[in-house]
Amino acid sequence: MRFRRRRTLHLTGLGAALLGLTAACGGGAPALPVAAPPAGSPTPPPGPPNIVLILADDMGYGDLGSFGAPLIRTPNLDRLAAEGVRLTDFRVPSALCTPSRGALMTGLYPPRTGLVGNLPSGSPTEGISDGIDDDEITVAQALRERGYATAMVGKWHLGSTLPHLPTAHGFDSYFGISNGDQTFLLLRGTTPVKDPPGLDQITKAYTQEAVTIIRDAARDRPFFLYLAHRSPHVPLEPAPEFLGRSAGGRYGDVVEELDWSVGEVMKAVRERGASERSTFVLFTSDNGPWVSHGENAGSPGPFRSGKNSPYEGGVRVPAIAWWPGRYPAGRTVSEPVMSLDVFPTLVAMAGGQLTPTRTYYGADLTPLLSGEVSRLPGPGMDRSREMLGYYFSDAVSLRSGRWKFLRPGYWDLVDTLYDLQADPSETTDLYPTRRDLAAPLAERLAFLADQIARGSKKPKKGGGPD
Repeated sequence: MRFRRRRTLHLTGLGAALLGLTAACGGGAPALPVAAPPAGSPTPPPGPPNIVLILADDMGYGDLGSFGAPLIRTPNLDRLAAEGVRLTDFRVPSALCTPSRGALMTGLYPPRTGLVGNLPSGSPTEGISDGIDDDEITVAQALRERGYATAMVGKWHLGSTLPHLPTAHGFDSYFGISNGDQTFLLLRGTTPVKDPPGLDQITKAYTQEAVTIIRDAARDRPFFLYLAHRSPHVPLEPAPEFLGRSAGGRYGDVVEELDWSVGEVMKAVRERGASERSTFVLFTSDNGPWVSHGENAGSPGPFRSGKNSPYEGGVRVPAIAWWPGRYPAGRTVSEPVMSLDVFPTLVAMAGGQLTPTRTYYGADLTPLLSGEVSRLPGPGMDRSREMLGYYFSDAVSLRSGRWKFLRPGYWDLVDTLYDLQADPSETTDLYPTRRDLAAPLAERLAFLADQIARGSKKPKKGGGPD
């Protein structure tokens, strides 16, 4: 098991020293009304905060009230947005579960970990023994090295056999279904749970576990909780008390139950208080909605396509950051950021630094989220950051400033260029008339993709859209 030996992280500074392969300023997402923020929060106590990371599964950009959902009611998440920061251009490097989750946990582009496609189902002792490698540094391990207690609840999908489970990769405890097959084994640690609840009760079970972790966490050290829901991924199985409740249909029922879960978690956070230690909360999704499921799928909002697509509907997801007293309430950030930024941001919060032995492509978002700066500079168009988008092992898109260059694939037979500031829905291909922009972006994409590929790993076994 990986953590029977203790490995020290040799870490360097964040900020300008970080390489930025990420994207620019500018809008693209329409401005939406958010509930009036409360009065200013008191300054939180010094020291590293508790951290709660909540991940939805296949949630669309347009599935929350604070992001424009017309029928689905999400009062708890809307309150989180009103009290925190709404990120309207939060991106994932791949619109699939495993590569997106791997990037979130490691801060690395998918080829660097080999987690480029969805891993198959398995149990701790059976199935394909492949998944996240022992030499990867997860955010849980980095935080544990800084003294954090670490816990995970929910869907892992980075490997199901013993060497690949969360407890072998930085988490002190685990309760959840480790793979993409939502009807498979529910584990506590590495042991299957006897008489597990049905899928219509799994959100409640995850919520109860998360609330218990928050309430029982020791007061003398910070904790990191990663709560990765299976909702609103198909099959849609809301609890009986939520069935038929939403004007958004069965999918809306599931999202409203997830919103209830967020409310229960936040109630536990608020009851714990901030007199001794503050708490940072981040809510987001692993990728966009699985639109091929029709009415059983979510909404990409104003964007094109969804899951397993490099278009905005697949890679742009709702995100809310909450840290009262540190982040201004009701703030909206339209600067493009990505899930690779989460790793360096959380490590910085914990007072740590990034290891110099590997290249990270994210940045500490704290100055942006706190309002100290309005953008994060980079080497892209108009001094913006640059962000790559992947389809399995292939880099297929580059976001640079307001521009997005997209290579051909099943989605289109030719190179395309979009102005996301003027055309966030990607309806007008500007490649034929703006080859002066397309050519350098194509060269830059090839250069960055080659950089990533030089440090890549053999792809893990698996594949498919689940």
